[in-house]
Amino acid sequence: MDLIAGVGEETVNMMIEPFSCVKSVDGENKNLNPDIENFLKENAIQFAKEKKSITYLVGDEESGEILGYFTLAHKAVVIPADGLSKTTIKRMNRYAQLNETTNTFTVSGFLIAQLGKNYAIEDGNLIKGTELMHLARNELLEIQYRAGGGLIYLDCEADARLIDFYENEGFKLFGERISQHDGKRYLQYMKFV
Repeated sequence: MDLIAGVGEETVNMMIEPFSCVKSVDGENKNLNPDIENFLKENAIQFAKEKKSITYLVGDEESGEILGYFTLAHKAVVIPADGLSKTTIKRMNRYAQLNETTNTFTVSGFLIAQLGKNYAIEDGNLIKGTELMHLARNELLEIQYRAGGGLIYLDCEADARLIDFYENEGFKLFGERISQHDGKRYLQYMKFV
């Protein structure tokens, strides 16, 4: 929103146009995540204007290129108590109350809605996923400091490299969902701030 206010929506659209998730793999161009690319180019500005989510662009100060981005939102999520450790249930009780009828917690949490890097950047300048996650986490810590809360969650496709990445970042699987939009299966992960 700050960028739109500063340089205008048209300029922001021009800045994000080169962003691409297409990477050369074994001599063949492959779009690693068209949803990440499409969200940035088609929805990020409108969602920010509607206050659905806020997208943070991560740029190279020297070249001005966008290295990656992350999108944050705040919304409720239902987490089944089954399978949660006693320690996790105890921590969850700080943010939500257990619905004994459904044996679930409905908790308002910080959603990392999108996290993506720009593969149109030269390989030597590519940002690492861990760097993007670190930046998103730091932003969430600032928000938590001002507004409270303590749960971060996200959805990801059931892809082995994404699963490894999020689990290495300390996220724990709590469920799955099928997208009504595209029928894809998404795994749901959470972690306390």
